[in-house]
Amino acid sequence: MSPIFRIDGPATGRENMAMDLTMHEEVCQGTIHSGLRLYSWSPWCVSLGKHQSVDALNQDAVRDLGLDVVHRPTGGRAVLHAEEVTYCICVSLPDASRAQHIYAAVHDLLYRVLAELAPSLTHASLSSDLRTHYSSQQPIGQACFSSHAKSEILWNNRKVVGSAQRVMDGVLLQHGSILCEQGHENLAHVIARNDDEAAKISSLLLNTSATLSEAAGHAISKQDVCSRFETQRELVVQDLQVISQLARGEAR
Repeated sequence: MSPIFRIDGPATGRENMAMDLTMHEEVCQGTIHSGLRLYSWSPWCVSLGKHQSVDALNQDAVRDLGLDVVHRPTGGRAVLHAEEVTYCICVSLPDASRAQHIYAAVHDLLYRVLAELAPSLTHASLSSDLRTHYSSQQPIGQACFSSHAKSEILWNNRKVVGSAQRVMDGVLLQHGSILCEQGHENLAHVIARNDDEAAKISSLLLNTSATLSEAAGHAISKQDVCSRFETQRELVVQDLQVISQLARGEAR
């Protein structure tokens, strides 16, 4: 059984999450053993981790910026999906203790493709203190791109791809945002309590995250990213096969 790899066009937050959950269900039912989907968002959308409350958002800012809002089935923190390509991978995972291995393997797959667009990308070798960071009661503790974990993809020690995962019914679902250009920093206006705080959070997000365009030194669009993955389709499918084997404990 071959993995499924597809590239979809932009959709609303609810539509995108529904398609991801459909792929998850297909893996649950054994229709496929793994799948990878790339997509974008229209309109721009704030996605919240499964346990985040929408009450933490500035609803006036959401309305003024014309943003959609949705909950992800995964954990993690708030992300403003703007000028990015989002990925979702689902894979059967009989042993949930292997989830961290899958997390790293997925980033290996992404890195091999994205490094062709921006050769100066690197992997994180050390995690920031995520437990302390996310337990913060400050608004910045609600933002995904304000910290990074081991194996994530960086440029100049700034996160380019932010990911979150969850194991449900023996199937791992992992989401991630591949930043192409700026826009995600506008999340500051949605999670801040006042203008001064928004300015500080926006500055912090720009200092802790980076886009492919910055890393490459020239504009990298969403279409550029999708086209690169399409040209590497055969290798991507092979990597998905290895990830599926790793999830079953058949590869190391």
